[in-house]
Amino acid sequence: MSRKKDKIFTEEWQLYEKGKEYNYSLNLYDKVNVNERFYRGDQWEGVKTGGLPAPVFNIFKRIIEYYTSTILQNAVSMRYSFASPYGGKTDITEKEANDTCGILNGIIDTRREKMKFDKLLSDSLTDAAITGDAVCYTYWDPAVRTGQLFTGDFVSVLVDNTNVFFGNPNSKDVNSQPYILISLRETVADLRAQAAKNKLPEHIIERITPDDDTLTQSGDMAKKELENTKCISLIKLWRGPNGSILYRKLVKNTIISDTVDTKLRTYPIAFFNWTTVKNSWHGQAVATGLIENQIFINKGFAMVMKHMMDTAFSKVIYDSTIIDEWSNKVGEAVAVNGPVENVAKVLNSGQMQAGMLDVINLAISNTKEFLGATDTALGNVQPNNTSAIIALQQASNMPLENIKRSFYQYVEDIGLIWLEFMFTYYDEKRLVCVRSGEKKAFERFSQKKYKDVLFDCRVDVGATSYWSELAAINTLDNLLSRGLITLEQYLERIPDNLVPRKKELIEQQNSVEREDKNDKTKPLDKRTNP
Repeated sequence: MSRKKDKIFTEEWQLYEKGKEYNYSLNLYDKVNVNERFYRGDQWEGVKTGGLPAPVFNIFKRIIEYYTSTILQNAVSMRYSFASPYGGKTDITEKEANDTCGILNGIIDTRREKMKFDKLLSDSLTDAAITGDAVCYTYWDPAVRTGQLFTGDFVSVLVDNTNVFFGNPNSKDVNSQPYILISLRETVADLRAQAAKNKLPEHIIERITPDDDTLTQSGDMAKKELENTKCISLIKLWRGPNGSILYRKLVKNTIISDTVDTKLRTYPIAFFNWTTVKNSWHGQAVATGLIENQIFINKGFAMVMKHMMDTAFSKVIYDSTIIDEWSNKVGEAVAVNGPVENVAKVLNSGQMQAGMLDVINLAISNTKEFLGATDTALGNVQPNNTSAIIALQQASNMPLENIKRSFYQYVEDIGLIWLEFMFTYYDEKRLVCVRSGEKKAFERFSQKKYKDVLFDCRVDVGATSYWSELAAINTLDNLLSRGLITLEQYLERIPDNLVPRKKELIEQQNSVEREDKNDKTKPLDKRTNP
């Protein structure tokens, strides 16, 4: 039995080594580390300046954050729709189909908040801009509290692209992969606890030992760990004979979790490239193309600063045969033994060619312009003609449309993976949260009838909170002033953060209205008595 497990492990570890060789052939590890270093502003790593200053003018981070904030300036939400036939001779009516989609949408709205999904999307864009790829892995966590008699729910996390290995790295089709490997750095104590939970013998658990294999981890800080505490663990996902996804977890010397049938029909992996590369699942990072420009700008400014420090101030030369020592103290007399002519002279400061600053400024402006991050787009202009500025900003966003489409497809893929988990792991005992506006309700999710039907997931893109709130307030103000809604209806719909103690105000208004109704001497207000 032991020899069989060692053989299985050896085959998987060899696949891991082959995956690393492929990444090395792309120079992926060095690119990711350099890009991450430049993004956070550490742009003189390993450079001997030879006395030059080491300034950092980080247009690198400015452009990437502009990209990510521009793409996320519109709120992104997932919505399910029924894609199988319903009504007529089918077992599912139109109302049942719509009600089911409503329940599913309520579930994902709740899970989005629990998992801080908006933060995950923001981090995904940053990852893709810096490393070329954003990879989201969804798994079932049995420890998630549900407030019910059982625990467990699906969780989505980001995985570094340096730690994901496709069986066919030349294909971008996730579900056609023969296998997918995910490498992790976990503490030995946690891995041993997992092995003990899976009832492995003690002599097998003792094989889980620490290592210092951090060279292929993403970012400089991944190389700095507490000594002798962590090791590499591998998760292998592959499609079994019946079409479902199988799971296994191991470390270098043993298998922690033997083969488990996840019962999922699709790989729980979603990814997107910033810029696609033909015949490779890895993409091209926007950061990679900025490296040389950023280096030139930093070095150019460093040389200008050094020149100014050395030559900006005038110097005095004097005849030491006449004067023993020169003093620059204000108002101090200088004694001279002999004629004062030609005793001392002042040398003017050195002149620097203005062309050097022009070239640096051109490098900055052209870099931003070619990447679409113009001064207008970044808001670095005087707001004299706001309509023209908005038009120019919208035009400058056009190069991001392809990236937006890839990003929205990535969100849809995550939504379909979540749907797969719901139909696979949720049972009829589970109460799920369904929202309608600000109201919550808990319902049982009866999924047996819908397990084999088809659903679509689409991404709805709307305005950001500031502009949507502003538009909502203006609309509500107009409706109230025209008498088309009551004050209570107005207060119920206005954003909570704009009216403190809104609930008390509504209750007080209702109390006043009840008193007015009971007092027949007062005229009725049509708005409060529709």
